[in-house]
Amino acid sequence: MTADPSASADETASGTHLPRWPRRPQRLATAVVGDLADRIVAGEFAAGAPLPGEPVLCERFGVSRITIREAVKALEAMRLVEIRQGAGTTVRAREEWNLLDQTVLAALVAHDDDLGVLDEIITLRRQLEGAMASRAATRLDEEHRKSLAGLLAQIDTATDDPDRYLDLDVAFHDVIMSASASPLSRAIIATLNTQAFGSGPYIGKPTTADRKKSNIGHHAIFKALTEGDGDAAARAMSEHIHQSWLRRRPQQREPAQ
Repeated sequence: MTADPSASADETASGTHLPRWPRRPQRLATAVVGDLADRIVAGEFAAGAPLPGEPVLCERFGVSRITIREAVKALEAMRLVEIRQGAGTTVRAREEWNLLDQTVLAALVAHDDDLGVLDEIITLRRQLEGAMASRAATRLDEEHRKSLAGLLAQIDTATDDPDRYLDLDVAFHDVIMSASASPLSRAIIATLNTQAFGSGPYIGKPTTADRKKSNIGHHAIFKALTEGDGDAAARAMSEHIHQSWLRRRPQQREPAQ
């Protein structure tokens, strides 16, 4: 196989061919970061491998060295790469990445072929939202109770409307998280949901019957909350999240327990 005659010496030496962008995005550094993060997460650059040098990246993206350096610094902040003086930039092992960074998480979800990342998101939601439901049961005030009751009434009439049902479902969970007064856990869930809800497999293709079954879980959670039973609220929330996922999850493989 002959080398691409248009490739630079640095590019040929690195063994990595990066075709030029067809057009330059407006926010250059942000776009470069997104492209490189996606390539790293996809495994194009293995852990411990060097990132292509500045001349290669400048040629690939059609940007200045300053833009490339800004982008690589951002990748370093995400812990996707490590910059060593005199040794260049190398890709970090996956266990070192900042998985809650929105760019990293978006790439992980995009390349989640076996649904392992989405399964783990569900596990985290069950743990965190279960704990928050337990706290909410002891902190639920009249305003939260009325909000949840009103949302439930609307959800009951929206099981045949997928988009409206999803919006109301998210709002129902958010009121409970608000009532729990757990801002850090709520922020983590918001970060996870931002990327998860952009994934087709995560949304799935639930039927009206699936949504009706899922809504039974909403009522069980609400009952436990209004009775002030934290343990029951935690169990109902965890089971609701788990069973709802199983009903809409594409069956590429068996989900983690």
